[in-house]
Amino acid sequence: MDSAATFRAGRRRVTPAAGAAGAVGAMRYNCMTGHREKGEDVAELRNDTGQAGRGAAPGAAGLVPSPAAPAPPVPLTERRYVVLDTETTGLSPARGDRIISLALVTVEGGRVTDRWFGLCNPQRDTGPVHIHGITTEQAAGAPLFRDLVPELLRRLEGSVLVAHNAGFDLLFLTSELERAGREWQPETVVDTLRLARRFLPELDNHRLGTCARALRIPLRAHRADSDAEATAALLLHLLGIAAEEGHTGLSRLGDPGSRTLRLARQRAVRCDSAADGLTEEHRAAHRSLERRPGSAEGRQRALVTLSGARCPEAPRLWTRFSTWLTDHGDGGSGSGSGSGSGSGGSAGAAAHRALTTALALELDSAEPDREEIGGIIAHLAHLDAAGTSPRRLLALFPEPATLIAALPRCESCWSCDTLGSCATGSPAGALVAHYATALRRPGARPETADELAGHLPLLEATGDLAAVGRAARFVGQVWEKHGRQAEAAALWHRAVDLGARDVVLFNRLSLHHERRLGDDAGALAVCERALNGRRGRGARAAWDAIARRAARCRRRLSAASPASSPR
Repeated sequence: MDSAATFRAGRRRVTPAAGAAGAVGAMRYNCMTGHREKGEDVAELRNDTGQAGRGAAPGAAGLVPSPAAPAPPVPLTERRYVVLDTETTGLSPARGDRIISLALVTVEGGRVTDRWFGLCNPQRDTGPVHIHGITTEQAAGAPLFRDLVPELLRRLEGSVLVAHNAGFDLLFLTSELERAGREWQPETVVDTLRLARRFLPELDNHRLGTCARALRIPLRAHRADSDAEATAALLLHLLGIAAEEGHTGLSRLGDPGSRTLRLARQRAVRCDSAADGLTEEHRAAHRSLERRPGSAEGRQRALVTLSGARCPEAPRLWTRFSTWLTDHGDGGSGSGSGSGSGSGGSAGAAAHRALTTALALELDSAEPDREEIGGIIAHLAHLDAAGTSPRRLLALFPEPATLIAALPRCESCWSCDTLGSCATGSPAGALVAHYATALRRPGARPETADELAGHLPLLEATGDLAAVGRAARFVGQVWEKHGRQAEAAALWHRAVDLGARDVVLFNRLSLHHERRLGDDAGALAVCERALNGRRGRGARAAWDAIARRAARCRRRLSAASPASSPR
């Protein structure tokens, strides 16, 4: 079937990971006892990669000039991955925080083949015992980190390093190795947090616990061995999605280890009450927040002080404050009059003000961070989720949405990969996603599509072509189902002419020309325009459908005009 129905577009439905309950297994090695324990094999990762992306689709020869083919990438399932998780005494190795436990889970051939766990003596207190459960007395009898280094490096050597929020774990690992007089960096790092944001966009957030619950992966949070096992199961699920979308190697799924470490070091430059060079007022504001005052007023006073001092942590702390407000109803007063969901009431209004303050501060910083902005936008979208109108998201247009669209691309999201424009932190993308949930449901109302179509001028004004393409796609598909094919085609043509490169948009538009209009020349022109602008290896099913349609149209045109040469 050559329709867009062959391509599962947009937000991916989360399905429980196959075999997740026994997803980590084969062998465990405990460095405290030297004992290896047999376990159960993880469910095999489906290998749907085949030869996708390595050459032209059947019938597509001659469509796009093809340079000499590079060496094919190592298939995803043939790589050796080592999943790392650490538990630490705090958040900053630069401030003296240390690793107190770490776990490695090895994944080969689409299954877990080995596990290793180490408890370390940090030579100091173990920090927040209520989080990781490791007391100072327990850690005191463990080996020093330097004693674990030979076994650790042996397992890491030649592997792709995997972690959830990889920069955090890699920063601590390299800091401990430097203390032990060893230098090491992984060649390639895969961050399951970033992949989850890319392949599981329908989740409210992408914390490991949230992903594990959605996929029914067992997890005892903040235990290094359990976190590593859950991350391994999540990795297998995400690699399966990547393979389905045509990824045959890690070129668009991982990052160089040097880049991951550099970004982690930049983000680790934190400001808190122990930082040097602060005014007393600035330091006192941090101390106030670190003591966790019970009232919203006390927290807000401290945050206003940090904002006035241009504290680099202020945007993140304002975002955290918004979460506290929604969790505590009406500003933590206990009156219960605020909305617990944060979607309405005084708590929702206060959370909205906190988030807009955080966004303004982040955009005013020397180097606005798209991922930080993405977290703020996700919180705003969550506040709007319970309502029919996304009024908080709409308030971001035209500014600051236009400013965000003009920021440098993150080069790691699905949109950078396949469309050439960045979706990370995009208010336009969040606005489209708000409507897409309703438009994907069976029996979606044309009035909802009309409402989103009415916002298209806002999206166009930002220059966010990824959002323009997705919006046009969703609106047009609903219009088609309600007999408004001509309007849908006109909308799709406009989006394409503006520069949108949504592959499903091209698929639907070329299908309209081929089947509804019987216009092979028009369908071929749309297909060639799409294929000539193709980026990356994702969305294989839709690209294959376009290539087959182009080949069919070319054959029919050639048969109808035997005297003319094929286009």
